[in-house]
Amino acid sequence: MMPKNFHDTVDGIILKPKMRVRVDPVLLQLTKTGKATEEAKRANEFFLSLAACNTIVPIVSNTSDPNVKLVDYQGESPDEQALVYAAAAYGFLLIERTSGHIVINVRGETQR
Repeated sequence: MMPKNFHDTVDGIILKPKMRVRVDPVLLQLTKTGKATEEAKRANEFFLSLAACNTIVPIVSNTSDPNVKLVDYQGESPDEQALVYAAAAYGFLLIERTSGHIVINVRGETQR
């Protein structure tokens, strides 16, 4: 059975990655524990790095539901796109990139 992909709420709007990615339930649970163990800390740092260290531009678009938006990742490298979608599936959602900063939503907490 495939677990539901991660989505989160930002300013009352539900953000969902456009592409669904199959997740490992054990690894997903490990990332949800935050930094409780050294292994969890490393897993979270890994997914944060996947979400941040790339050239992908997130495109947020409306859906038929005004409370839900889809996040699509655009870039020249399909490998980078796949890695960013994987990070999003584990709760590390890249939501904005400018020349000066990036914004990543980590399970409900926006980090810039």
